[in-house]
Amino acid sequence: MRLTERRQKFSQKKSLGQVFLREDWPCRKMVEQLKKHHVQYAIEIGPGPGILTKLLLSAGINVLAIEKDDRLADRLEEQNKQFDYPGKLEILNQDILKFDLGEWVEAKKSSKAAICGNIPYNISSPILMWLLPYLDQLSLASLMVQLEFGERVASSPSTKSYGSLTVYTQLRSKVQLDFKVPRTAFYPVPKVDSAVITMKPLQNKESELILKKVEQVSRKAFSQRRKKLSNSLSAFLKAGHAQNLPIDLSRRVDTVSPQEFVALVKSLGLENEQEQ
Repeated sequence: MRLTERRQKFSQKKSLGQVFLREDWPCRKMVEQLKKHHVQYAIEIGPGPGILTKLLLSAGINVLAIEKDDRLADRLEEQNKQFDYPGKLEILNQDILKFDLGEWVEAKKSSKAAICGNIPYNISSPILMWLLPYLDQLSLASLMVQLEFGERVASSPSTKSYGSLTVYTQLRSKVQLDFKVPRTAFYPVPKVDSAVITMKPLQNKESELILKKVEQVSRKAFSQRRKKLSNSLSAFLKAGHAQNLPIDLSRRVDTVSPQEFVALVKSLGLENEQEQ
């Protein structure tokens, strides 16, 4: 559905990476995802004019809307006085990265909770790092992101978008790119398309000690993407290792799956070593 000009008109703050939806169909599809998982409570990151907020409340989901822009937080507060939806709304005028997600998750541990929102392109990676440590205690996260970012976290080995962020994300979540959102669905019209990704808790996740070492190794390997693993990972290799490893070191890093990185780190015995 295309929203009216009166509803969509609001000035952009470029410093916050703001773009606003002019159509509500992406939000409707996001809410359907949350409803399938019977979500009762949701944090909405950057509600902006409140399109997704109202759809969440209409679905009976209780929403904590965290908005850094005080203009939009005040406007949503005014609109909230007129809302008459099954769900309840709480508004917090704060930087999402400074919000204590662990405390909120602990308070909602007996309920089904989720994270959602049309997140700013310029802090997509930090939001991912903020969110993933607590994903195990949530039903899911449904995020609208820049298409390129969505492709990176959901990509497969041997593709152009596959990288260390992919490995980091996929060893901590089951992630998929649900659908694309064309740039024309936003105002002002950005230079890129968007996509909605869903992240769900991963069964049998590795220990944080292993995951941190995999992150270190994969980041180092991808910094020399075109080289063989024997060269890009030379700092981690010891004499005689090459004959006893689960993967061929003549391969390039972009062919190595997240699970193979885990096997490599374990076989090298790196999880108990200090960062290099």
